[in-house]
Amino acid sequence: MKKILVIEDSKIINNVVTKELKKFDFWVEQAFNYAQAKEFLQNGTYDLIILDLHLPDGEGSELIANIQSLTKTKVVVLTSLQDEQLREELFQYGILDYIIKDKNLIYSIFEIVKIIQNTIAKHQEKILIIDDSKFICKQVKIILEPRNYKLTSAYSAKMALEKLREDEFKLIILDMELPDMHGTKLLEILRKNKRLISVPIIVLSGTSTPDIIRNVLKNGANDFLKKPFVFEEFILKIDLWVDYFKKTKELEEQKLKLRFVNENLENLVLEEIEKNRQKDKIMFAQSRQAQMGEVLSMVAHQWKQPLNAISMSADLIELKVQKGALDLESTQKITTKVKKYIKHLMQTMEDFQTFFSPQKEMVESDFKVIFYKALTLIEDILRIKKIEVILDIDSLKTFQTYENEIVQVVLNIMKNAQDIIEEKQIQKPYIKVHIKDTTITIEDNAGGIPDHAINKIFEPYFSTKDKKRGTGIGLYMSQIIVEEHCKGSIGVENTSNGAKFTITL
Repeated sequence: MKKILVIEDSKIINNVVTKELKKFDFWVEQAFNYAQAKEFLQNGTYDLIILDLHLPDGEGSELIANIQSLTKTKVVVLTSLQDEQLREELFQYGILDYIIKDKNLIYSIFEIVKIIQNTIAKHQEKILIIDDSKFICKQVKIILEPRNYKLTSAYSAKMALEKLREDEFKLIILDMELPDMHGTKLLEILRKNKRLISVPIIVLSGTSTPDIIRNVLKNGANDFLKKPFVFEEFILKIDLWVDYFKKTKELEEQKLKLRFVNENLENLVLEEIEKNRQKDKIMFAQSRQAQMGEVLSMVAHQWKQPLNAISMSADLIELKVQKGALDLESTQKITTKVKKYIKHLMQTMEDFQTFFSPQKEMVESDFKVIFYKALTLIEDILRIKKIEVILDIDSLKTFQTYENEIVQVVLNIMKNAQDIIEEKQIQKPYIKVHIKDTTITIEDNAGGIPDHAINKIFEPYFSTKDKKRGTGIGLYMSQIIVEEHCKGSIGVENTSNGAKFTITL
């Protein structure tokens, strides 16, 4: 419902109505007399007509007869004329509403917009009318179809029951006098059907004694109207009960959803927890793989010097053999050095295996032990990069923890410090480590973390490094390890020198 024709001889009122309706994105055209309105209706089609009854060159009510279908073109009367008889006749024609113009014109326009919105919302709502009078059924159809109701007629109880088996309806209009069954009996049958128990039923009857009304309402009817009824009252009751039924259905659906959620809340929570655990497992594995690559690189650096020394020792032995100068003393010196290098290689491999071995139970440890285990894996690279490591221990306290996992966290922070120092080419670089009781701080002198990034540093897949060097999961997993696995805390702040990480267990 977008195209509206406003027919009103008062230019002030016509302009105000048009201006207000355009605020709701309606396409509005204006006619100021009967002749203009007739021309508009001959040359175009409209979804809605807002009609004044008194025009300078004719009666607005005559225009209603020129409209081919009030189902397609809907009419709202906006008039100062208070004529009850004319009002009732116009409702019989199928107008949407009859609104009296008063001082509060803006409210009248608001009422028109509300009528339009309600009509759109009721698109194709199905109503069953059970009445043996075809005239009544036709009349009801004329006044309700413009309001977007879809009417189905049944002229007997048998026909009504067949229609109800075939389709679903939002409202039933039931006449008491039917050719094959009294309305009260049919009402009783309808209310015994579980599918129909909540469908509103409005009863029509030519007789309205207190006994009849009481029996009808007690047998399951929602409302009662005496024939002949006032059409405007009839329309208001239809709208009321259809809206009531829709809201009741919506409420029942919400209750079912709420009950389902309540009954399954524990399972839903457990499912989400399990999903998060699986996600963390995957990210933990990714973190371990990424760090394994880094540690393997460190091991390669540590093995290079001993392997070169062993190779040179082998060359020396071969040279001495060729010259016949290989005596017992020189052989012992060379083999002693080779054994020393082999021991270093084995120790490096043992450290590597220990670092990556899964730990199922907590062990007693302290931050000095943890720090040196992490340093062992990275010290050769730090020495090559000329990064000084400064250790300051105030006091030590032991604690129960998953030692290998905390070593991984400390190593990750130190490796990040090494990366940023190398990236920024810091002069006289250092990593300062301070231990006090069950707290360790690791601080670099690389200038710190950018302000826009510091609050995101522990988020998954967030990294300040370029994509080739950073996965964005190292610090996220460090937080998971410290806070969830080991029940401690980890945080970061910028100092005057650089970034400082604090871990407390």
